[in-house]
Amino acid sequence: MEINKLGEEKIIDLINSKVSTPNSSIVAGIGDDAAVIDTGNRYEIITTDMLIEKVHFNLSFTDAYHLGRKSLAINLSDIAAMGGEPLYYLVAISLPGHTKVQFVEEFYQGMQDLALTHGAHLIGGDTVGAEDKIAISVTVTGQVKKDEVIFRHGASPGDLVYVSGFLGDSAAGLKVMLKGLRGRLAPEIESYLIKRHVDPEPRLHLGRQLAVNRLASALNDISDGLVKKLWEIALSSQVLIQIDPETIPISDQLGRFSRQLNISPIDLALHGGEDYELLFTVPPEQEALLYKHQLPVKKIGQVIAKAEQGEVYQQDGHLLSDEGFKHF
Repeated sequence: MEINKLGEEKIIDLINSKVSTPNSSIVAGIGDDAAVIDTGNRYEIITTDMLIEKVHFNLSFTDAYHLGRKSLAINLSDIAAMGGEPLYYLVAISLPGHTKVQFVEEFYQGMQDLALTHGAHLIGGDTVGAEDKIAISVTVTGQVKKDEVIFRHGASPGDLVYVSGFLGDSAAGLKVMLKGLRGRLAPEIESYLIKRHVDPEPRLHLGRQLAVNRLASALNDISDGLVKKLWEIALSSQVLIQIDPETIPISDQLGRFSRQLNISPIDLALHGGEDYELLFTVPPEQEALLYKHQLPVKKIGQVIAKAEQGEVYQQDGHLLSDEGFKHF
């Protein structure tokens, strides 16, 4: 059987069944945004992501500087999704021989500029040759106090469902570039949507606020689409989640873009992905404190009941299926 018959989740399950061994220091391994290791006084957080040219990025509309920033940002987003703070990162990159030296300089400069903003430091990696396409693998380590870490599996019936920022912008920015829409939109809309795709900002400050103030019971970052991430929390927490798509925060720019192209901004928000915003659940007794901190978040639903297999529905009872990015 080929791997595309299984899909990413079942491949991960297969890998886990072959390599999983008991270890008392592993607090969270395969199955969350990042691994969590007990190092004594604190938890260490470790995450890694890979980007492949023509699959995750296209050099015809992504410059080296922003590719560097995004390569690190998506890993920092995983640290944010555990309520942690980043410490160090490693970069393994495979480059064709014809790659310009300037590309390498700008790539690492982009990473460094973002890293310095969030207190992360490059400590090593690997550089190898490639036949034709660039491949990038970044690993980030971080830390979090033991009583502050937030997992996917903490949601309970009665909890409220929140998201940060605006959703769907990144998917729209990608559509602008892939569909040759540049020049057909108002400049401020085009530049905003493209920036949201090529230069996402990891929500580290928000993640820390949720962790330090014990505001969230479950937390996830929105990398592969809101619905997919809702299902991850629902499955991990074994709960039924119900959301109202009409309450999903949509930017003015996405609204204007969608009206011009006669497409649904809600569909982009539900399934588009790569917004790298945070999705989280809040115990009802913590909601007033959440509002007190005036964070850039909005309520979109509620955890309704326990459900062993996890379930995600719209408010009208319609089952929400995952139509986000599929690796295989």
